[in-house]
Amino acid sequence: MSHDCLCGLPIGEPPAGTRHWHPERDPEPRGVAAVVRYGEKAELRRAVRVGGGWAERGHMVNFSIDRTPPMTWAECGTCWAGTRHSVVAAEAA
Repeated sequence: MSHDCLCGLPIGEPPAGTRHWHPERDPEPRGVAAVVRYGEKAELRRAVRVGGGWAERGHMVNFSIDRTPPMTWAECGTCWAGTRHSVVAAEAA
């Protein structure tokens, strides 16, 4: 796995056969409650479907859980460096 992005995540497509989406261009997947940027650990940061959009949850974001408004589906794959990553389904813990 090459880490080409400043955020440390790989840029590019997940391995063949991995169900994934590009939030900036793919419609929201039905029946998926949580997604994680490809290459990121869900326990650290994942996007969970909430009323009004998607909210980030995990060890890296729980400190601001009460102050952060929901984001749109299109924002789910964008990291702090502004790169649009693909996302994969994650367990909503």
